Amino acid sequence: MGMNRTRFLLVVASALASIVSSSQVRGQEDRSSAFDVHRGGVVMTFDDRNFDDWVNTIPLFDEFGVKATFFISGKIDDHAVDAIRRLRKHGHAIGSHSVHHLKAVEYCQDHSPEVFLRNEIRPQLEAFQAAGVAPTSFAYPMSRNDAVTDETLLKVFRHLRTGKNVADGERICDADAFFVPAGRINQQGCLIAKGIDYAPARPDRTFEQIDAALTRAAENHEIIVFYAHRICATKPDRGHFVTPEALAQIFGKAKQLNLPFYTFDQLP
Repeated sequence: MGMNRTRFLLVVASALASIVSSSQVRGQEDRSSAFDVHRGGVVMTFDDRNFDDWVNTIPLFDEFGVKATFFISGKIDDHAVDAIRRLRKHGHAIGSHSVHHLKAVEYCQDHSPEVFLRNEIRPQLEAFQAAGVAPTSFAYPMSRNDAVTDETLLKVFRHLRTGKNVADGERICDADAFFVPAGRINQQGCLIAKGIDYAPARPDRTFEQIDAALTRAAENHEIIVFYAHRICATKPDRGHFVTPEALAQIFGKAKQLNLPFYTFDQLP
């Protein structure tokens, strides 16, 4: 009886030590990925339902230590749940992109903000919850937002994401709308992102443009948000896309500038 009790106590002590050790490791990981209000950073995002592309690109994200946010539209079906599980396993975040990918401004004008929440937001959030996900952020389909939609959705999400283009001849690094001081990110409910699909082929998203934007973010301790859709080596039959090579160039430049990548879940 005494020997059995001793063995039992040894097993319990070993289990407790393992739990403490695991907790310490998790704590170290959490601190290493914590948002730094005194440092600039990049928030990399992808939209829609390009699950195979995203999952296949996990090794590239891992290579550069990039954690991204994936804004999913439509049903949270088995395909979506499987991709969510794989992406979250590697530290990526999941956001909402609405049920039917409709323009929020026009929908709210034609119906009401309450109907938009009821039909486009809450059903998807319930499906996310069933899959074990609680999105903290929402990306506007087609970047259609205004003060009314922002006020409505910020009652549900901590941050929103919209987008805008730069004028012909304008440099991203000169457009203040794309940059938020890291220390004030918690006051910025809706963040304006710059699209990088087709980089570097288009004049507003050449590597020179993107490098200059990353350099400004690093020098001024600002946050910049990028968004894309599909990730393909060659032009696909459908959908906007960015190549893995272009992403590697952008990730490498950010690493050179010592700019961390944050998910929307990590933003305060």
